Amino acid sequence: MDKHKVNVNGIDMVYEECGQENEKAIILLHGFCGSSHYWHNVCPLLTDHYRVIMPQLRGHGETSAPDNVYTMEVMADDINALIEKLGIEKTVVFGHSLGGYVTLAIADKYPDKLAGFGLIHSTALPDTEEVKRKRYQDISFIQKEGIEPYVHELIPKLFKESKRQDMPDEVEKVKEAGLNMSAKGAIHTLEGMMMRPDRSAMLHEAKYPILLVAGAEDEVVSPDDTFSVNEKETPKTTYEYPHIQENTFEGVAHMSLVEAPEQLARVIANYLRTLSEKEPVRAL
Repeated sequence: MDKHKVNVNGIDMVYEECGQENEKAIILLHGFCGSSHYWHNVCPLLTDHYRVIMPQLRGHGETSAPDNVYTMEVMADDINALIEKLGIEKTVVFGHSLGGYVTLAIADKYPDKLAGFGLIHSTALPDTEEVKRKRYQDISFIQKEGIEPYVHELIPKLFKESKRQDMPDEVEKVKEAGLNMSAKGAIHTLEGMMMRPDRSAMLHEAKYPILLVAGAEDEVVSPDDTFSVNEKETPKTTYEYPHIQENTFEGVAHMSLVEAPEQLARVIANYLRTLSEKEPVRAL
C-alpha cells in the first residue's frame, strides 16, 4: 500500500491507497480511534476494478490534530478538499462508524461529488441524550486518565468475544491505532460526534442506491439504528425503500472490516456493480 501526505483544509492529511490511478475511485473512511489500517484487509480485495483511497481523519493516525472541535462538517470539508486535490470528479464513499457520520456530512454538503455511499456499522440518527452523557463521561475520563486506559477499555467492545480470541493479532493492531491517537484528538472528535444532526431523511430521499451494513452482534451501533429511516416523525425501516441495500452480518460485531473482510468486500463490490448501472464512478 502506498502512503501519502497532503495539505488540505489547513491540516496535513495522511492517506493510503491501493489499486491503479486510472481506475474508478472509491474512498474508505475509518471509525473513531482508528486509522486507515482498519481497511487493510479489505482494500486488496477491491483493487481489480477500483482505485481505493483510505484517508486518516483529522486527529487520527498521522493526520494533524488541530485544537478545535472536529464536527462532522469540518471532517467532510477535509475529505472534499482531498477529493479536489486528487482530481477526482465523482466518487463513492464508505464510512465505518464515525466515518459513516462523516460520509453523511459529505453527502449533505457536497452531493455533486458522490455517485453513492455506504454506512458500515454506522447510523444516520443523532446521539440520544444517553449517548451524549456517555460521551461527556468519556471526555472527562480521557482528561483525567489519558488516552491509553480509554483505548484499552474501548477496543474489546468493538469485537465479538470469540473473534477477540480467534484473531488476537488483528485486535492488537486495532488497539495500536487507538493508542497512536492523542487525547486532544479523541476529545475533539467526541465533541464533534455529539453535535451531529439527524440525517436519516437523507437515506429515504437519496436518488441513488445506498449500502447499509450492520453486525448482528454489534453493541456499539445496533442494526436497528443502522436500518432506521425516519420520515415525518414516523419511524420506518429500510424495507420500505427499495433503493436501500440492507445487509446484516451474522456472528459479527462492530468491526466487519476486520472480523469478516472478505464478506464485506463482496458486499461492497456487489453494491458498486449495481451502482455502476445507475451512474458510473468517474475519476479525471
